[in-house]
Amino acid sequence: MSLVNLIDFFKKYQKPITWLCCLAIMVGATWWIIQGLETKIKTVDILTDGELTLKPEVKATTDTESEEGGANFFASYRLQRERVRDQSIEMLQTLIDNPNAAAAAKEEAEKLLLEIVRQREQELLVENMVKAQGYEDAVFFYHDEVATVMVKQKDLDEKSFIQITETVAGAVGVERENVQVMARP
Repeated sequence: MSLVNLIDFFKKYQKPITWLCCLAIMVGATWWIIQGLETKIKTVDILTDGELTLKPEVKATTDTESEEGGANFFASYRLQRERVRDQSIEMLQTLIDNPNAAAAAKEEAEKLLLEIVRQREQELLVENMVKAQGYEDAVFFYHDEVATVMVKQKDLDEKSFIQITETVAGAVGVERENVQVMARP
């Protein structure tokens, strides 16, 4: 078969050949994705902010953390908190971008997005204010008018407790009685 015959053959069957190539690529990509998912899927417990607030003693399930006595708790908590928030933001953004959604629903979604941003800023502010007092790390969460701060410290004396409580109460705008402070090594 000469080159001219090959070119004529390709021109004659160009569309079917192109479709077969596309189909083969799609099948291959689908197979590759499915194979990758099988190796990546593991059991993952997703906890909401509410569950973490109600159970601050929840530990991540990584081997390194259990070996280090919870040293990665603060980073793990922040990561989990951001995952939950990112999912919420994605759902709200989908609602806002939906042309069939009611105007009231879009307005409510925008308000919720702004609340998430405000909450992130508040957490960052409080956590950095506590760290500025000399603590290695801190996480902050606010739920049902109760502000909770967990600091990376073996023990807290009364002076430290009061100092953190006043800092958090002032930053968040709650009564000192509604601030919980916990120490976690």
